[in-house]
Amino acid sequence: MQRYELGLAALDAAMGQEPMIYAFSPITMISPGGYPAVAYFQNRSSTEDVDVIIDPEHAVDKDVATAIRNTMKQVGEDLLFGRKWINEDVSMFLTPQARQSLFQDATKQNIVLWDGPHLRVLAAPLEWGLETKLRRLSTTPNHPKVVSDMNDIVVILKFLIDRNGAPLKQNTIQSLNRNGFDVAIKDDVIKKAQQNTKHNMERSLSAKGQLDQMSGLTTRDTQLICTT
Repeated sequence: MQRYELGLAALDAAMGQEPMIYAFSPITMISPGGYPAVAYFQNRSSTEDVDVIIDPEHAVDKDVATAIRNTMKQVGEDLLFGRKWINEDVSMFLTPQARQSLFQDATKQNIVLWDGPHLRVLAAPLEWGLETKLRRLSTTPNHPKVVSDMNDIVVILKFLIDRNGAPLKQNTIQSLNRNGFDVAIKDDVIKKAQQNTKHNMERSLSAKGQLDQMSGLTTRDTQLICTT
């Protein structure tokens, strides 16, 4: 956690020294994946890098976007974090419409991960984070991040259940498709996520009455507890 706080503090300061960036301060970015897990949910202690998507308003401005990207790389070199310590790779396959809608939803969600004079980082919409992780497990079930992805999925599902105050339905998860053309999320992946989340929720219930209530749920109820 300290590594990324140090990096973002240095990036914030460096952006304030770049005239092309300073004129539009603070620059807003949104972050999915590992950084919200570390900084907000705290369900893991580290992440390989900070995934970000730059505000669409500035991403389409070649001069501003280039200045931001160069500053990100320079800070990484200065701190010996590497040039990719913070990067936009996650946005590579996003349509302009998807990028715009993600920013709108992240603003409404308003989970602030970093708030400095020249840089502001919001968590990407959690529904999109859930979608991307479930889709990666669907398309690449043996990829190296299976364990961390499933842990993140469980935390996000629990958060959404609590926020909505109601069970989440499977067809809602399967309809998640921000780009509009991505491959479908597989049933068996949703089922596994549901089972992991239910198990996690059961372990977190400390009062006997709550445990009794959980044990009395029907099969239909348990199918809805952990799915969106």
